[in-house]
Amino acid sequence: MTGIEIQLYKVHPELYTKTTDEAEDKHRIDKFVAKTFESIGIDLNTPISPMPLPEDRSTENILVKMEGNSQQVRFSCRFDGDLVELSYVEDIIEVLTQAGQLNVDNRSALDITATPSLGSTYTYIPETTTTDNISLVQLFLNNFESRSITDSFVLRIVDKAALPANDKILFTGEGSIQSISTSTDSASPVVWNVNVDFLIGKVISIYDADVPEEVTGLEVSRGDASGKIMFRWSPPAREGGSAVIKYTFVWQKTLEGVWNGENSILASACPATVPSNETKFLYQLSALPTGQDYKVYMIAENTSGAGAISQVVRVTL
Repeated sequence: MTGIEIQLYKVHPELYTKTTDEAEDKHRIDKFVAKTFESIGIDLNTPISPMPLPEDRSTENILVKMEGNSQQVRFSCRFDGDLVELSYVEDIIEVLTQAGQLNVDNRSALDITATPSLGSTYTYIPETTTTDNISLVQLFLNNFESRSITDSFVLRIVDKAALPANDKILFTGEGSIQSISTSTDSASPVVWNVNVDFLIGKVISIYDADVPEEVTGLEVSRGDASGKIMFRWSPPAREGGSAVIKYTFVWQKTLEGVWNGENSILASACPATVPSNETKFLYQLSALPTGQDYKVYMIAENTSGAGAISQVVRVTL
């Protein structure tokens, strides 16, 4: 490894106070990079509680799991103009094409620096350089405060290589910032430490009752000798407040810590198959490298947003 870098992204509407449709169509991405760090920790919590029974041996007790798993990432870094970078890009417009709608919340939209197949070209603009570390901390607090349920965050831990093309993402996770704490001491008042607690998961609200439920019956298989992936699935039992407009397929190479492939298809373009009296769709993706194991899941989306992810399916090409 040549060095570990922490990258934190926040995607949010261009203007929080905007009430027109433009607030939903134009976005801003804030990017924070820590070139060095004090500590990084990844915690996975699997809550299991004992339920003691009136038996005389501990092995006869029952362990009960009532809650789901949770994952949290904590990192600490020093704030200095030479150690951290703050940048942004704004006025990002989602573009609807026959291939689907580019969602700036997707990880694939975070690194666009040249003309992509969807959307507009953009590059990150550095924030105003300041030699005042406390002003730098305040800028970070202001940019990365979660101010709306529409805000979304992505955290990455990256192994920086000699060439950018060889950089390796060691960890990535979508979620939300639980807390940010800053501190300094009288011995060195110009040095500020920042601690961030990041929770992995999807932030929802009562309004998300309008999004679709998860896709069911997902089946994945190799389509033909060219290595195309074939999907077969059933639509959500409940589409939510409006009809499903698209399905998104996401895959990950087994043993890699990043979901790095996404592709969408409009619901209206899904060819239907009807095996046994059950409505199912059939779709084929372009070729992926063979000789690999993949994990795949699917998400349905309507005008209110993306629904829950389907069951994760494994496939070998």
